[in-house]
Amino acid sequence: MNISEHAFESAKIFRWLRELEENPLQYYQVELSDNSCGTYAPLMLSDSYVAERELDASIEMFELAEQKLILNMLIDGVIHQGETAAGCNWRLKLLGWYKSLSQEEKLALPVFGNKLSLTKADVPVAGLESIKHGYSRYESVRLAYDDINADLQSLGVVSTDYMTVKERMDSKEEFVPQESILVDFKRLQMLDFATLDDLEKPSEDRPFNDLKHAFATASLGTASDSGANNYLDGFRWLTKLLTGRGFIGTEALVEVLDPFILPMFRSYLEQQIVVGDLSPSAANTLVSSVRKTLTTIKNIKGYTGSDFINCQGFDADRVTDAYRPYSSDERVRISASVNEDIEHYNTLAQPYQLSGIGVDPIDEKGSLKPGCNTLENARWIFENKLGCAHVGHDQKDSEDPHVRVFLRIVSRSGIGLREIVEGWGVHYLVDAQVITPYAIKLAQVTGLNADSIKLLDVDDYEPKHPLTGRPCLRYWKERSDGEKLMHLDIFEADITWLTTSQSYAVAQIFEDIKALTASFRESAPPVMRDKLFIWQSSAPRSFMEIKSFATGKESALFESFAAYAKRKGFLNSAGQQLSLTPSRLRPSFISELVERDVPIREIQLILGHKHIDTTLAYLDRMDFNHIARSKLDVALRELHESAAEVADNLSSSEAEANLIDVVNLDGPQVVFKTPLASCRNIFNPPEFIKKLSSYVPGSPCALYNMCLGCENVLLTASNLPELFAMERDYLTLKESSRIMDTPYGRVVRENLALLDGILHSKSDFTSEELDEGRRLSEFVDTTVLVDGVAM
Repeated sequence: MNISEHAFESAKIFRWLRELEENPLQYYQVELSDNSCGTYAPLMLSDSYVAERELDASIEMFELAEQKLILNMLIDGVIHQGETAAGCNWRLKLLGWYKSLSQEEKLALPVFGNKLSLTKADVPVAGLESIKHGYSRYESVRLAYDDINADLQSLGVVSTDYMTVKERMDSKEEFVPQESILVDFKRLQMLDFATLDDLEKPSEDRPFNDLKHAFATASLGTASDSGANNYLDGFRWLTKLLTGRGFIGTEALVEVLDPFILPMFRSYLEQQIVVGDLSPSAANTLVSSVRKTLTTIKNIKGYTGSDFINCQGFDADRVTDAYRPYSSDERVRISASVNEDIEHYNTLAQPYQLSGIGVDPIDEKGSLKPGCNTLENARWIFENKLGCAHVGHDQKDSEDPHVRVFLRIVSRSGIGLREIVEGWGVHYLVDAQVITPYAIKLAQVTGLNADSIKLLDVDDYEPKHPLTGRPCLRYWKERSDGEKLMHLDIFEADITWLTTSQSYAVAQIFEDIKALTASFRESAPPVMRDKLFIWQSSAPRSFMEIKSFATGKESALFESFAAYAKRKGFLNSAGQQLSLTPSRLRPSFISELVERDVPIREIQLILGHKHIDTTLAYLDRMDFNHIARSKLDVALRELHESAAEVADNLSSSEAEANLIDVVNLDGPQVVFKTPLASCRNIFNPPEFIKKLSSYVPGSPCALYNMCLGCENVLLTASNLPELFAMERDYLTLKESSRIMDTPYGRVVRENLALLDGILHSKSDFTSEELDEGRRLSEFVDTTVLVDGVAM
C-alpha cells in the first residue's frame, strides 16, 4: 500500500468513527468479538462488521479508532465493563431495537406481569427471537431489560404499584423467623479449649472450621448479635482471600496464617473498596475483627507461628480523596519539592570540606572569650573539637567546655541547630525528615502502597532477575522457613517489574538510602537492621534512637508524609492545605501511566494485577477512561492530519522511493531485542521471510512470532515467559477458531512443534527455569501473528 492509499484508508476510518460519534444510535449496530489483548476491554470489532464497512484493519488509524470506539461505548454505558462479546452483542441488539421505536410504538408494546414481554408480541422482533438465551446468561442484558422497563414505567405502560402474586401472598402471611445463621457460630463460642489442638478441626464439609472457632472465641467480648456478626463477616471475607490464594480449608492453621496475613487482608479489602463492593467503614470493621482474632490465636497455648504484622485501617471519612489522583499541577509541585530535597540531602551526605574559619573562643578557664560569640567560632569548634559531628541539645549539661560553648553560641544566634549545621554542608541528623522525601519518591515512581513501602528491605531491589534479566522490586518477605515467597502486595504479586526509567529511579533511591544510613545501620536493632527506611530519631525523648517505618507505630508513614506536606506548605487548587498520602500517590502514578499512553496490559503488569478485570475496574473507578478517550481523540486527529498532509505533499513515485533504505547486510552484527527473543541480524531475515508479500526489502524484520524458525534467533531463560505465553495463545487459537483449516494452520503447527521442543520434550533448560518461566507467563500478553496477520 503506497502513502496515498494509506491516507485514503485512514480518512475513511476517521469519517466512519466521526459518524458514529455524531449519531450514537449507530453504536447499537456495532458487533463485537472477544479479544483478550484488548486495550480497554477484552473486546474488538468483529471481522464481519469490519468487512461490511470495508475498513482496513491493518493500519494504525484503525487500531486507534477501534480503541476509541470501545472506550466511548464503555464510558457512555452502551456496553458494560467485564461483559463478554456475546453479552455485549445481545445488549446492543436489545437496546438498539428499543431506542429505534417511536413513542407510539413504545406505548403499544406487549406487557405481561407488569414487564415487557417480547414473547407476547404478535410479530417476533427480528434478531431478538432468542433474547431469552441472552437474558438468562448475561448480566448486562438483564440490566438493559431493567432499563427498558424503567422507561416504560415512566411512560405509564407499566404500573409503579404492581405486586407479583408471591409478593401479595407474602404481604398477607405472618412473618415466620428462620433459624439464625449465627447458630453454628454461637455453638463454637460455647466450646471450651485450652490449646491449639482443642480448636474444632476443619473438614471438607466444614472448611476453615478451626479458624471459624478462633473467630467465635474472639467475639466473646461482644454483647450483641450484631457484634458477633461482625466477626462472622470477618471470617467470611478472610476465607475468600485464603481460597483465592489456593487454600482449600483443611490445612493446619499455622500453614494458613503467615505473619503478613493482616496487611494482605487489608490490601484485599482495598481492592473491594476500589471496585465499590465495600465501604471504608465496613472494611475497618472487618480489619478490626481479623486483628482481634489473630491476637487470640497468637495467645493460644501451642501456637508456634510467628507474630502477626499489624497494619492501619482505612480513612472512612475521606473515601473520595483517598482514591483521587493529584492534579497535574499538584504532581509537578510535589515532584519538584521532593527532587530538590533529595538533591540537597545527597549533597549533605558528601564528605565534609573543612572551612578553616574562626578561632578557639574559649579562654584558659573554659569560659567564652568576650566578643567571640560568633557562628564562625562555633564552626571552628565543630571542625576542631567535635570531629565535624553534630552535638544535640541533650548534651547541654556536658562537662566538655567546647560542647557547652558551642550550644551557647548556637542558642544565642536565633537560628536552629539543624539550619546552622546543614548550612555548613553536613547533616544535622539523618532523621525522619531526611528519609521521608525518598519514601515519597519511591511511592511516586512505583505506585506501591504504604504497607509495601514500609516493609522494604535493603536488598529488595534486583537490577537483574535471575530468570527474566529484567529489573524488579521484591516488596514482601520470604516466610521464616524459607519455603516460598509470600504474595502480599495489594494485588497479590510478590514482585513488581520495573520499566527502564523506573529501575534507574528505584536503584538510585536504594543507593542513596544505603549511603545515608551506612554510619548507623550496623548498630540498629536486628529487627530493623535490614529495613530500607531507618533513621535516627530527633525527638527529645528518643534522641538518636534508631527507628523504622516497619517497626514503628502503624501511622508512622502517613504522619511523615503529612508532616512533609505541612512543612512545605503544599496547597491544592482551592488554596487549602494539600493532604499528601501514599493512597493518593498510587492513583497519581496510574494517572501518569494513562497520560503517557501506556497500554492496559502493561498497567496490569506494573500494578501486579492477576486479572485484567481488576485493572479495568480500578481505572473505571479512577475515571481514567475519560483521560484515555481524550488522548485517543488527539492521536486520531494528528494521525489523520499527518496522513492527509503526506498524501498531498508526496507523489506516488516519491513515496515508493522513500520506502526503501539501503542497508549494509554484511556490516557488523548488532543483537536486537524483539518482543520474543534476541536477533543476531534484524535486517537480514531468512529467505522464507523475504518471500512474504508483507516484507519490505531493506527494512528491519517485524514478524516476531516467526522467530522460532529463524537461524538468527537467540533464546535464553529470560525468553521463557514469552514462549510459554505464545504456546498458550496458539493452543487457544487452535481450539477456539478454524485457523487450522486455513493456510495459516501450517504456521501454527510448525510453531507449536518448535515450542514443544524448546519447552517440553527436548528442552535444554532446567526444570527450575521452565517452572519459573511458566509461572511468569501468566503476566505476559502476546499478539499472535501468522505471516504478519494478527489472529
